Amino acid sequence: MKKALFISLVSFMIISILGIVGLQGYWIYSAWEDKEEEFSLAVQQSLQLAADEIQERELSDYIQAYENLIDSLVTPDNASFANVFLFLDEDKPNNLLSYYAYGILEEDYKITPYLDPKLGDTIDVVTDVKQVKNTTIINENDVFDRENNIATSIEKIKTIERMNVNNQRIRSIFKDYTSNTPIHKRLNSQELDFVLKRQFDSKNIITPYEFGIYDDGLATKIKSNNYLEEQQGFKYRTPIFRDQDGLGRYELVVSFPEKDQYVFSSIIGVGGLTLFLTLFIVLVSTSGLYQIIQQKKLSEIKTDFINNMSHEFKTPIATINLALDAISNPKTKLIPEKVERYVSMIREENSRMLTQVENVLRISQLERSNNPIKMSKVDLHAIIKDAISHIELILNDKSGSLTKKLKASNVEVLGNKSHLTNITVNLLDNALKYCDSTPKIIVETFNEDGDFVLKVTDNGLGMSPVVQKKIFDKFYRATSGNIHNVKGHGLGLAYVKKIVDIHKGEIKLESKENYGTTFEIRLPLE
Repeated sequence: MKKALFISLVSFMIISILGIVGLQGYWIYSAWEDKEEEFSLAVQQSLQLAADEIQERELSDYIQAYENLIDSLVTPDNASFANVFLFLDEDKPNNLLSYYAYGILEEDYKITPYLDPKLGDTIDVVTDVKQVKNTTIINENDVFDRENNIATSIEKIKTIERMNVNNQRIRSIFKDYTSNTPIHKRLNSQELDFVLKRQFDSKNIITPYEFGIYDDGLATKIKSNNYLEEQQGFKYRTPIFRDQDGLGRYELVVSFPEKDQYVFSSIIGVGGLTLFLTLFIVLVSTSGLYQIIQQKKLSEIKTDFINNMSHEFKTPIATINLALDAISNPKTKLIPEKVERYVSMIREENSRMLTQVENVLRISQLERSNNPIKMSKVDLHAIIKDAISHIELILNDKSGSLTKKLKASNVEVLGNKSHLTNITVNLLDNALKYCDSTPKIIVETFNEDGDFVLKVTDNGLGMSPVVQKKIFDKFYRATSGNIHNVKGHGLGLAYVKKIVDIHKGEIKLESKENYGTTFEIRLPLE
C-alpha cells in the first residue's frame, strides 16, 4: 500500500470515528436539553395546578362557612327578586298552557358581629343569593296576568337552589377579604406538601424536592423541613393566592436538588444503548485501524526481513562459491593449507546459513504447533557449558574472554534441553556479534526466590531505550548505522522470548549504549 493512500485511509477513519463521537455527544446534549425542558414544563404545570387547588380549597371553605351561617338564620331583613324570565309552552291537544318563571332572589340578613375562624368578626350583613324557578299550568281560556303570575310564582316557589360557588361576585368578595389574612392562617406545610406530591406524581416527577413560600420576597414559615434560602438546584416559582387581576403578594418556590441526576436517568436507557453502539463502532473502527497499522508494520518488517535474509544468504553463498572456485584451481590443490582454509570457510558460511534457517523454522514451528514441547528434568549448568562450547572457537578467534560464575546450587528445572541450549547459544552469540572490540563475556548463575537465574553480560555496543522496547519483536534487529552491518535477521531474541515464556519464565535486560548489555533469564525451579 502506498504511503499516501495509507495516510489518507487512516485519516478518513480517524475523522469518521471523531464524527461518530461528535454526533453521539450532540445527540446526548440535545436529548438532555429536551428532557430538561420537558421536566421544567411539567413542574411549572404542577405548581400552577397545586396553587389553583389550594386557592380553590380555601374559597370553598369560606363559601361553605358562609352558607352554613345563612342556613342558621330564619327571616331575611330584605329580599329582592330580579332578572325574571317567563317562558310559554302551549299544549293544544289538551288545551293547556305552561308558564315557566326564572329569576334571582337576593336576601339580606342583618347580624351581630360574627366570630368565625373563616369569616372573621367584621361581617354585619349576610347576603344569600338563590336561583328560583316556578312552573304554572292553566287552561287556555283563563286570563293570564303577568304581574299577578310573577307574584304567584315567587310565593309558590317549588324549588330553591343556592347559586353555584363559582359565582364570581361571591368569589371576588372572599378573595378581597382573605388577602389581608396571614399566610400561616391560610395554609400549612403539610397540606402544601401533600398537594405538591400528588401533582408531581400525576406528572411522573419522582425525585426529591424542597419548597418554601415567600411574602414579597421574604421567606415565610411555610416551607419544607430541609428548605434553605440558598437551596441547591434550579428553583421554580409560581404565584399563589392570586387576586382578581391574577396577581398576589405570595410566591411558591420549589427546588430539586437532584434534578440533573433525574433528568440524566430519564435518558440513560436510550442514551446508554446508543452510547454502547457508538463505543462498539469506535472499538471496531479502532481495532480495524490498529490492524491496518500492524499489517503495514508487519509488511514493512517482512520486507526488511526478506531483504536482510537475502543479503545474509547472498554473502555466504558468494563466499562458498569463491572458496569452491579456489579449491578447483589446480594450483590451490597443491597447497594443502589453502585447501583446508577454504574448506573451513565453506563450513563456517554453511553453518551460518543453517543457523539462520533453523531460527526461522524454530519460531515458525512454535507459533503454528498446537502440541506443547516435550519437557523433562534438565541440568542447566550442563546446558550452559554445552552452549559455551559452541561459541568457543569464534570467541578465541576474536581473542575474547568468557568468565563463568556458576554459583547456583539448585540447577534442575523442568524444560526442553534442545530449546534451552539454543536460547543460551543465541545470547552468547549476540554478545559476540554486537561487539566492536575484544569481547568480554560474563556468565553467572544463582538461585533467588525459588528461581534459577542466568545472567549473560557483555561489553558490546549496548542499546538505546527505543531499541530495548523492540528487541524481542520478530524481525527486528539493532543496527549501528548500516542495516546490513550485523549478520542475522531479528529472529534470535524473539525465539529466546518465546521459549522463556513457554517455560513460564521471565527475561529482562539492562543496557546502555557503548557500555554493554546484560540479559537475565529466570526459570522456576521444579
